[in-house]
Amino acid sequence: MKYRDLQLSECAGAPILRTLWERFDMSLLLTQSGMMKRCGTPSWLLCFLYVVGLISNCSSVVQMADMAQKDSLLRHMFKSRKLAQYTMSRFFTTSFAWKTFGKKRIEHLQQDEQTQLQEGDVVNLDDTHCAHPYAKQLPFLSWIFDHSTETYAWAMNLVKIQAVLKSGLEYP
Repeated sequence: MKYRDLQLSECAGAPILRTLWERFDMSLLLTQSGMMKRCGTPSWLLCFLYVVGLISNCSSVVQMADMAQKDSLLRHMFKSRKLAQYTMSRFFTTSFAWKTFGKKRIEHLQQDEQTQLQEGDVVNLDDTHCAHPYAKQLPFLSWIFDHSTETYAWAMNLVKIQAVLKSGLEYP
């Protein structure tokens, strides 16, 4: 593996994430779901950077693009590519089969001995609000009542599903 010598990363365990990405063949799942670009930086690479960026608490795509130029592993992965805000913001311009991606991801997780759901494991279901006070034109935003603050917020309602295995492993 060409990333073997890049064990150190400033970005939330990017080498471990890269190993898991390859183990569950996420690039293939993205392609099978129609998530691909016609040219430029490959979709799977941008998706990988998004995941690392979210785990690293990057608050913008500009920070994610900057991170790719600073971190040793990410710099190696993006070596010949110039990333900018528009690269990160506009890479999915066609429709894709999100449900196909989700189903195939679960199939891969169920085929793996360490991530397979078994008797006694728990699946959590929770929803949360993600406020977007300035993005009035996005179609999936609405006025949602926040029970914790007893106020309304212009937000999206995100539903999260998380597997919690008896072994202690947790994954979305």
